[in-house]
Amino acid sequence: MSTRRSFLEKATIATLAAGLLPKLVAADSPAISTTAKRSLRIAHITDVHIIDQINAETCFARALKEINALTDKPDLIINTGDTVMDENKQTRETVEMRWHVWNKIVSAENKIPIKSAIGNHDVWYGPDEKLDAEYKKDKRYGKQWAIEMLNLPNRYYSFEKNDWKFIALDSINGKVGYSLDEEQFEWLDRELGNAHEGQPILVFNHVPLLSACATMYLIEREEASTTKYPIGDQHTDTKRVKALFHKHKKVKLCLSGHVHYIDAVEYLGVKYLCNGAVSGNWWRNPLALDEFPPVYTIIDLYEDGTSKHQHVHYNINF
Repeated sequence: MSTRRSFLEKATIATLAAGLLPKLVAADSPAISTTAKRSLRIAHITDVHIIDQINAETCFARALKEINALTDKPDLIINTGDTVMDENKQTRETVEMRWHVWNKIVSAENKIPIKSAIGNHDVWYGPDEKLDAEYKKDKRYGKQWAIEMLNLPNRYYSFEKNDWKFIALDSINGKVGYSLDEEQFEWLDRELGNAHEGQPILVFNHVPLLSACATMYLIEREEASTTKYPIGDQHTDTKRVKALFHKHKKVKLCLSGHVHYIDAVEYLGVKYLCNGAVSGNWWRNPLALDEFPPVYTIIDLYEDGTSKHQHVHYNINF
């Protein structure tokens, strides 16, 4: 979407200095049993949109420092994509520079394992027909550069930790909007079927599978009568994925980003969290997008499949 692709390269230090102080916003699930044992704690980051400008580098480094300094430290960080800023229609040199910044900050500030998914901004292609034709010969073209930089085993994959199963999906498919391709959908069906009975599953991907944020983002900018929902802010195959989850009844939690808004939707036994962006308003001034300032989320997962979460409006002051 054009509104998501446009951004200001520079942000003034004066405006950032008036940023929000760290703030916790709790959002505990009322379904948690008083006797449930916590399996693990995760930090969810999304839409970092790293770019070579001081506010992006400084603020992301601070967010990682805060997460790593928590007394009750997360066992895992989940990154749901748009890791770097706008790799679409960029030169190879620009892409290299942005991944260098990401790797520099992560190497310096983070000691917690990170698992990631691919966002739409993470897909590389050239700025014009001539360069794009040249870049297609590069093995990193398209999604492969992000796969390598984020150490992903594949564009979609699964793993297990502390009795939970995690499934990372690739949202960036489809000629109109975002969806799972057929190969990936069939793989997901098998993965859900192969999970042992009673094992809770967390699915994470970039674009929300089900969210109220997509509606609110659009009607903030267009009249409801002209909005062709969901356009580019929710999966176009929501009904198909919902039916697959209902068939297996093992998915307990879904994490996404993309919209830079925050919501929680519970539908047919699945909690869908669209959590806010580390970059807020794509590092522009003001740093909050509409009512949503920069944020990361801490999530506790329990052995009975329940969860609770709290949003952290981290320190963006210079």
